[in-house]
Amino acid sequence: MILTVTMNPAIDTAYHLDHLAIDDVNRVAPRKTAGGKGLNVSRVLRQLGDDVLATGLSGGHMGAYMGELMDGDGIAHDFTPIAGETRVCISILHEGNQTELLESGPEVSADELAAFLDRFGELVVKVDCVTISGSLPKGVPADCYAGMVATASAAGVPVLLDTSGASLDAALAAEAKPTLVKPNLTEINDLLGTAFTPDDLPRLRETLAADARFAGIPWVVVSMGAAGSVAFHEGRAYRATSTPIEAVNATGSGDSTIAGFAHAVAAGMGAEDVLRYGNTCGKLNAMDPRTGHLVMEKWDEVFNDIQVVEL
Repeated sequence: MILTVTMNPAIDTAYHLDHLAIDDVNRVAPRKTAGGKGLNVSRVLRQLGDDVLATGLSGGHMGAYMGELMDGDGIAHDFTPIAGETRVCISILHEGNQTELLESGPEVSADELAAFLDRFGELVVKVDCVTISGSLPKGVPADCYAGMVATASAAGVPVLLDTSGASLDAALAAEAKPTLVKPNLTEINDLLGTAFTPDDLPRLRETLAADARFAGIPWVVVSMGAAGSVAFHEGRAYRATSTPIEAVNATGSGDSTIAGFAHAVAAGMGAEDVLRYGNTCGKLNAMDPRTGHLVMEKWDEVFNDIQVVEL
């Protein structure tokens, strides 16, 4: 079983419009989804045939509604209740653009966080792999993910961490390391104080190897958009590329990539297949108008198109 963690989930509401009329009425047919990065991961893992349990924090009427949406998607869930209302996030897709309105979410008390961490400790010993995705809500310290990684590490369970900013900094500085981190090129440049491009991979490799924060992390995967991704794994470097596509909806592609990685890591696959599964899932999500959903009928076509070479 794979445990997915979403600490700041949302009811994702998508509005598709041919034209967004400013300062006027826009009539829409919304599509509502149990959202947040970890729940996108959960949906894709379900499509891949994995047993999944979603956990995190939820509260209020929106939290109850999120549970109903997860039930509708067939996602088993065990969220810790909080007093605050689960947030709502709105995406307006119009004229080739995507305008997002993102609520910051509720504030979490120390007692609520402690209850969740106790429950996480109980769940993690029962699973084969953990994914931790997204931002932390207000009231949760930046080192929360670092502590969760330590809990999973003590249980011998691999952890795939997909976050950024202070929570990623804290996890990299901690003694217990995640199994995989997946910053994009902008995020890795921010971390390193560099300006690397996809043409600078040898220098990126040297810089990461010399940075003590990344020592002991088995997988450092840097996503580079249309340029594919580069992965640094146990002293080796791999570049994954594929034929470019015109994305229908790229939202959730990074989460889908994490799902593919988790599926492969939990199954004990080799390095090249880990990368193929991750990159295939990311690309198939971008081909689907739904978020955290794969165009499975194109699996063989896309999977066989992924090229992985050792650098």
